[in-house]
Amino acid sequence: MRNLLNRRGVRWLLAVGIVAVLASCVGVLLLRRPAAAHDSVEMARARWAGRGFDAYTLTLRQETRDGVCDQRIETQGERATRAARNSCGQPPNWTVTRLLNWIVELERTPSRCYPGPSACACQVMASTMVSYDSALGYPRTITYEWRSRPNLINPAYWRMLTDKTFPGCSNIQGSGTGGALVVNVRLEPEP
Repeated sequence: MRNLLNRRGVRWLLAVGIVAVLASCVGVLLLRRPAAAHDSVEMARARWAGRGFDAYTLTLRQETRDGVCDQRIETQGERATRAARNSCGQPPNWTVTRLLNWIVELERTPSRCYPGPSACACQVMASTMVSYDSALGYPRTITYEWRSRPNLINPAYWRMLTDKTFPGCSNIQGSGTGGALVVNVRLEPEP
């Protein structure tokens, strides 16, 4: 009988281990950006630096789960000079260089701990996907999204489960997901 229990225990541990490894692999694949579909920011900057014009108009359409807004910004020498349209609740000061710098910032921290580094009960994972114009290098589409997941390998998660004040990982800022922020960009060179 004891031998049978040991076999069941070993099988159960082996099954849990296999499930954990498979879940980790799926998580890595979901967060990985396909290299063929995305150029690097450095390559985009190089193409942008080689453009043959100084003035341009940017049209940005920002889509979130809260709605859609548009900006049409005239620029001269990487400085926003005039907003022809702005239905977004933010200053219309985007330029291609500022968009590229923003992408670098978004990609800088793909994950962080919640509620903090000392008690990493939840892992907040962010992903950024960008498609660049093949000729000029400006970003045509920027998609940013974050999700929170339990950090099962950190003891803080298991301790905080017993704490009645801990909202859980799916309740971070409401739903545990940042939805997607999609910015579509159109560029028109000016004479």
